[in-house]
Amino acid sequence: MTHRRGFPGVQSMNEIHEANRRRWDEKAEDWEERLNRDGLWRRCRLEPGLAFEGGALETIREMMGTLDGKRACVIGSGDNLAAYALASLGARVTSTDISEERLRLAADRADALGLSIEFVRSDAASLDSLSDSSFDLVCSTNGFFVWIADLYGVFSEVARILQSGGAYVFYDVHPFTRPWKEQVAPLEMTKTYWDSGPFHRSEEDSYEHHWTLADLLNPLAQAGLVLMKVIESPARDSGFWRGGNGAADTDDSLLDWRVNPGAGLPAWLTVAASAP
Repeated sequence: MTHRRGFPGVQSMNEIHEANRRRWDEKAEDWEERLNRDGLWRRCRLEPGLAFEGGALETIREMMGTLDGKRACVIGSGDNLAAYALASLGARVTSTDISEERLRLAADRADALGLSIEFVRSDAASLDSLSDSSFDLVCSTNGFFVWIADLYGVFSEVARILQSGGAYVFYDVHPFTRPWKEQVAPLEMTKTYWDSGPFHRSEEDSYEHHWTLADLLNPLAQAGLVLMKVIESPARDSGFWRGGNGAADTDDSLLDWRVNPGAGLPAWLTVAASAP
């Protein structure tokens, strides 16, 4: 195994990222317990598609071909489902996250799955512990950008660590979902689309950002990455509107925009870019 249990390479973080790091260190056990209930982390080894939404895995395969032996970095790895999935497909995976506690738990699970993954604690906007041009693929997944205050810093680091012709693929909740109240009907706005925050969550002393599509794509291009593909996708199951409460029951009527107006908006945004 190549786990870095000491997690060297801790980088300087701005105050918002530091507050969010503390939040995830404190919540790590709760989130991992939730993942343990549904067993998703175990299933990703044999069903790697479970770690991705919005055609992201298909896009990775389209851009990379086989992943066997390819060097892949998951930034803001969080639950590490993508790291487990990519490693199971033969990639040599490095997982980076701002939370040491989440990485410790993920390293234990990688051991249980028999997967060789390198874990490095680092702010995604400052990946100085990773070498230039060292990866064929970089990816980030759902729930990453909401915690990021410095998008240009992240994309600049992605461009730096990718080798020429390497791919960056991300998927996340579509920005169009952010302005709406969490209810099925009627569709009711709680803020404007352009109000991106940061929003302070006082009960956890953490900060969220609700970036627009332009907020995401412009700094990606300014960092030198070349936009290759954009996919906007609907939710594929009704659980998307259940607020992540883990409910096992389904209600397929929620996929009908005439019943649930939110279903008439894209649920997922997937973007693929390449390093020049």
